[in-house]
Formats: sequence, structure tokens, C-alpha cells
Amino acid sequence: MPRIAPNNDTLLFPLESHLRDFIAKHLPSISVGNQKLHLFVDDSGSDGVEYQTEVGRIDILALNDNDEFVVFELKLSKGADQSLGQLLRYMGWVNSHLSPSKPVHGVIVAGDIDSKLKYAASIVPNVSLFRYEVSFAVEEVSLGN
Repeated sequence: MPRIAPNNDTLLFPLESHLRDFIAKHLPSISVGNQKLHLFVDDSGSDGVEYQTEVGRIDILALNDNDEFVVFELKLSKGADQSLGQLLRYMGWVNSHLSPSKPVHGVIVAGDIDSKLKYAASIVPNVSLFRYEVSFAVEEVSLGN
């Protein structure tokens, strides 16, 4: 089955909401620190997709197998080092308001991760960087019975 990417470029999601919804739907298949994830749901029934806080909206708020929070910051294309500051702000809020006694983990997911972000994240505990890529395939359908 041929894989198609225009001009051999990496295919990315056209909108951040597409990336967010895809990750939220497939959260159980994602591991962070060898821990499986599931979507957080608060006492009022609000789930962890676009979770509203006083410091901004968290793209995805999840829990791992140890009931530790995992904060996702999503970037469609390049994850720059400014995304780390945003992620840490959300992690700090979660630590203060939802999880004062357990570690909080953070994940930046982007189509590309630049070297500045890698250096910055390399010294921050509990922060992981993930690169995503969209695959597209076409397959001829047999017309025979």
C-alpha cells in the first residue's frame, strides 16, 4: 500500500482540534513513562479535553495507571521552547489544585521538536516530548466477488 505525503513532506493534522480529539480518543494506547493513560473526569463530570483552569485551557488532562496526572500541550507543527513554559504553568496549576501529594507529568506533542525545546526539556523532571506523524494510504479495491 503506497504511503502518500506531498513532496515527501510529513503529513500533519490541519487543525489542533483534530490532533487533540485523535489523542483523546486513543489515550489508552499511549504510554508515558511505561504507564497507560486514561482521560481525567472531575467531580462535576467535566472531562480532561480542553480542561478549563484559571491559568488557561489544558489541551488534554489525563491520569496514568498510578492515578498521577499527565498534562498534554499540543502543537500542530513545531514545538518551540515557549511551549515548555506553557506546559509548566499548567502542571503547576494541577499540582496546586488537583494533585498536591503526587507527581504531575507533562507531555508536549508536536509535528516537530526543535533543538531548543529538547535542551530545555532535558533538565525538567517529569516532562516528555513526543513527535507525531499522520499516515495516509490508498489501496485499490478489487471489483471481483
